[in-house]
Amino acid sequence: MSQRRPTTTVLAVLVAFSALRAASPTEPKAPPKEPAKIELAVAPVSPGAEAKVTLRLSPAEGIKINRYPQIKLKVPASAGLVDAAEVAVGNTSPPPPERIETNYYKTVDPVELNLRVDAKAPAGEHRIPGQLSYFYCVAASGFCAPAKVPVTIPLTVR
Repeated sequence: MSQRRPTTTVLAVLVAFSALRAASPTEPKAPPKEPAKIELAVAPVSPGAEAKVTLRLSPAEGIKINRYPQIKLKVPASAGLVDAAEVAVGNTSPPPPERIETNYYKTVDPVELNLRVDAKAPAGEHRIPGQLSYFYCVAASGFCAPAKVPVTIPLTVR
């Protein structure tokens, strides 16, 4: 019969405890680095026309996108290319506490922003900077936070 050393047994217990602790579902998780996938699409446009920007926001697994505060997409003016534009979707006020679940989108409809293209905009591919802001919550922990994401809109002027 072999005898184990006390230090080996203590070490084995510590390793087992650490493994269980790491696998514990009750451990709080850090907020996600990318709570939602962002997709932007714009059809080619002629100078002087309006470009319709379509933004799709798809939450990561376990993430809820809030209706309040609103989802906002802002684009600053770019001289000789586009005018400033902004769109907001969602609710302008929070729901009552007893209806808090109504504050979360089940699915987020595409957000559409119209950009007025300058009549003298040069033909070619352009990258228009913008800012997307939204509020999200982690379903498992209840952690909620604002997200402010710089976006780049791919605009092709014919």
